[in-house]
Amino acid sequence: MSLKWMQENVKTHASENRTCGDLKIAPGIAMMCRQLETLAKGDSVKLTAEERALLGQVSAATLEEYTINITREVRLSGSPEERRAFRYIGRMLRRWGFDIEEHRPECWTSWPGAALLEILGDRPVSIRCITHSMAASTPPDGLILDLVDAATGASGRDLVGRAVLTDGLAMPAKVFPLELAGAAAEIFMCGDHFHEMITSIVWGSPTHDDARLLPKIPIVSVTREGGEQLRKALAQGPVRVRIRTQVETCWRPLSVLIANLRTPRSHGDFVLFSGHVDSWHYGAMDNGSANATQLEVARIMAGRRQQMKRDLRLAFWSGHSHGRYAGSAWYADHFWHDLHEHCVLHVNVDSVGAQGATLLSEAIVMAEARDFASAAVEKVVGQRLSGARPKRAGDQSFWGHGIPSVFMTLSEQPADDSETAKGFAQLMGGQAKTGGLGWWWHTTEDTLDKLHPECLVRDAQVYALAVRQALEAAILPFDYGDVVTEARTLLQGYAREAKRRFDLAPVFALLDELEAALRQLTRLMQVKSIPARAAEMANACLMTLGRELIPINYCRAGIFEHDTTLAVPPFPGLEPMRQLGLLPIQSDEARQLQVALVRERNKVCHHLGNALAMVHATIAVWPTVRQRRRK
Repeated sequence: MSLKWMQENVKTHASENRTCGDLKIAPGIAMMCRQLETLAKGDSVKLTAEERALLGQVSAATLEEYTINITREVRLSGSPEERRAFRYIGRMLRRWGFDIEEHRPECWTSWPGAALLEILGDRPVSIRCITHSMAASTPPDGLILDLVDAATGASGRDLVGRAVLTDGLAMPAKVFPLELAGAAAEIFMCGDHFHEMITSIVWGSPTHDDARLLPKIPIVSVTREGGEQLRKALAQGPVRVRIRTQVETCWRPLSVLIANLRTPRSHGDFVLFSGHVDSWHYGAMDNGSANATQLEVARIMAGRRQQMKRDLRLAFWSGHSHGRYAGSAWYADHFWHDLHEHCVLHVNVDSVGAQGATLLSEAIVMAEARDFASAAVEKVVGQRLSGARPKRAGDQSFWGHGIPSVFMTLSEQPADDSETAKGFAQLMGGQAKTGGLGWWWHTTEDTLDKLHPECLVRDAQVYALAVRQALEAAILPFDYGDVVTEARTLLQGYAREAKRRFDLAPVFALLDELEAALRQLTRLMQVKSIPARAAEMANACLMTLGRELIPINYCRAGIFEHDTTLAVPPFPGLEPMRQLGLLPIQSDEARQLQVALVRERNKVCHHLGNALAMVHATIAVWPTVRQRRRK
């Protein structure tokens, strides 16, 4: 597809959208026209001839073919329909020379079934509703409960033993506190469309320790119309409701498909490129278009095997939507050492190519990979990544391994005030800079007509550039100086909120030393030609930095466990410093907090010290390696 044709086609769509009055889509199409004009200029985005050729290989026709074939059926996690999609993906990858591994782990999985909600009285009034994955089933006759509206300020004892009505999507971060407060059932008013959700905060399949955190009460969602009916009834006096839910939750065999494209130059290191196959309803955007993107990048890279410096490993997960990332969590656990020792980068893809999805600047990325990932976005659409920090969402199951991560959702809708935008902002830690993934996200309306061919090509081009760079660069494209800068800024903020009542001087001293050492190493590596042995040493150093710095920056539970889906603050072990400024200095609570913080400071210093030692060791032997090359 030529750039000129793309521009003309998009302008035609823009005109059609204005004619039919689709105000949400038309501005996005206009923005995409400007992006395509930027791409057509070429010089302004600094595309090399090789990059131009790579972008030209991304085919709208093949992306459409893959997406159609993957989204023919509804793909519940572990269902026969999902298995057929996996078989199709496997057939395509074998055709291009990938080695295929198929796994069938049994994981805790939940399929929502029928739901009923009635306002009781002389003439019961039925309210349309759906229930959610991981919610509890009721007895066959349901539960009869008093209704209370959280929007009116009800809290505390008002919630205990009652059905609680609240606004928004049934997000775990809202579900869990209400159950903890004593709610006997939860009713979410989710806007104009029913949005399927998974309500558990447990990441992956539960252990005997965190099974207690699984939801134990029925949860339903109603539309805006249903919520208004409930509130109108409450305005007239006390209301009793009947709630009946059926949710099929059990240990179920899931599919995990791993496809390896091996290069003769590899020593076993690989880039992991992952996405989930399971879906809510037909899931054309979420996640058929993402799987199509994986296949298209796989097809292109299969022709570049000889240029690759490391292997490409594609992973296709089940259990994302109905098992709270059960597939990727299982793989993270069962292949922990392989991932820890050999995975250089995790690239995730979810919900790409949607109509009107013109905002790419808010894609998530770890600081060390921000410049590299942003370059791919800039070269295709001219937008610079803001560097949104990864949140506890998507199949981000590999932080404990110390693996850098880029992307999840790449392209998003412009900011608006819809329920989906609010829900997505909550999912991303309160950031409200985007409109999320479209009103059809997690609904029956996530069908092929919600995709836009040019948006899908654009997104696939970004992924192709990023994956190619990660696979073919002699030295991994990571800058841990940016991590030091981010860490210093975050920890200075903690110190201010603690009113200087806890000493972080040892941490800041190590950060300063690490920053200086990284600058020195960067200068040494800025040469035209780097011997293979030197590149191996540099990459080993960069991988070690990730293994030391990522877990202390992102993980509360440690490197072998999975945190819940609830927000984890940066440097979670030191984040309680913020409480010190609010406590009486001599209180028991403040003193106890100081004891814990000393231990956490030791932990952070230990890992910073290990990172610093690795950089110094690399600097020490670097001249020797260079001299050997000259001889």
